[in-house]
Amino acid sequence: MYEHDIAPELGSTTLGTQTMETDNFTNNTVQETFNNSSHGNVHLYKLIGYCAEVPIAFMAIFGNILVCWAVHHNPRLRSVTNYFIVSLAVADFLVGSLAIPFALTTNARRPKNNFFACLFMNSWVVILTQSSILSLLAIALDRYFAVLSPFKYRRIATARRAAGVIAMTWILAFLIGSPPMLGWNLLSEHPDEEDCIFTKVIDLRYMVYFNFFGFVLPPLLIMLFVYVRIFQAVKEQVVAISRTMVANDDEMARQRSALAVKEGRAAKLLAIVILLFAICWLPIHILNCISVFCGDDTVPYDVLLPAIILSHANSAMNPIIYTLSNRDFRRTFKKLIFKVALCGLIGYKKYDSANEYTGYTYGSHGMHMRNGMRNTPKNSPKHPMEGGTPIPLRKLPLQLQSNGDKTETPTSSAAIPKEISS
Repeated sequence: MYEHDIAPELGSTTLGTQTMETDNFTNNTVQETFNNSSHGNVHLYKLIGYCAEVPIAFMAIFGNILVCWAVHHNPRLRSVTNYFIVSLAVADFLVGSLAIPFALTTNARRPKNNFFACLFMNSWVVILTQSSILSLLAIALDRYFAVLSPFKYRRIATARRAAGVIAMTWILAFLIGSPPMLGWNLLSEHPDEEDCIFTKVIDLRYMVYFNFFGFVLPPLLIMLFVYVRIFQAVKEQVVAISRTMVANDDEMARQRSALAVKEGRAAKLLAIVILLFAICWLPIHILNCISVFCGDDTVPYDVLLPAIILSHANSAMNPIIYTLSNRDFRRTFKKLIFKVALCGLIGYKKYDSANEYTGYTYGSHGMHMRNGMRNTPKNSPKHPMEGGTPIPLRKLPLQLQSNGDKTETPTSSAAIPKEISS
């Protein structure tokens, strides 16, 4: 009896042990599958990030360097408004050169086991975003006073004051973006976190309540009000001046009307810049709000990653907008690109001190084209383009045409071509 009783007990014990081992094996297999899937997703996100972010970074770096160089190179672009645009371009350049590489590093979950390095890298994005917003706000207020109080604006809008405002915007941007580095972070909640993840180091409550509701949304609403008021003022001015022109046929009224239309076009260009900024940056802030109000796991990373890429893409858009909408920027961009890319092998336009085109300079044979006249040192080889001129010429005065085949270069200012339209 004893042996028969003990055998079933041994059999049941063996069966229970096999069942536990099977369950452990299943759990381990599921965990390994999950980990492999997680690592696979990380690699996929890294691939998507590199494919999308690297071209954006190159475009942001190249385009915004071109914006800064154009304002420095062309005296016609040196205005108070364009100084604020340069400040915005510097912020966008830093997004391409610092923020996007930091984002790609974070996307790869690096650096490992270094909370403060990860915190520093992610805080830069906040600082540069805030600098862009404050620069856009300064541009909007600059246009507001230029349209509504043009005479007072000309007295107070100086390069020195613009430099002071730009310095203030950057100081405020650093102050607004520094709380995570000063203690408002998640170190106490994730002290042993191995991977570098934005939501593991930056408190989303700081991003939503302090950053978005305090210093992103209010400036955007102020800019919306400012540009609505600008367009209303421009429309009213054009209508009032048009009535004056019909009544008096006044040349001064005609000039004022042209100036009002010009200010309206400038405001329209900058309004497009601000609209694109809002379209690119509001999605990521809205997703942050959803995460705070509905839980951290509400927004999947598949949705978050495109929003992050869209926010970074804004830094590459502004130079394209300037090129398409502003003739002075467009012509200066073309000139600088030709000058750099062709390295003097063919002619490039040059500005003189009065900001007029003086002709084309050829770097290879010491030849200069001035108003279509060739000025080449003796015994130098002929240039392939010797027979013509690459720029359209004004018709010469009659007294110069009557000189026959004389090749003297005219000294009259009427014979020097003005700026060529692109």
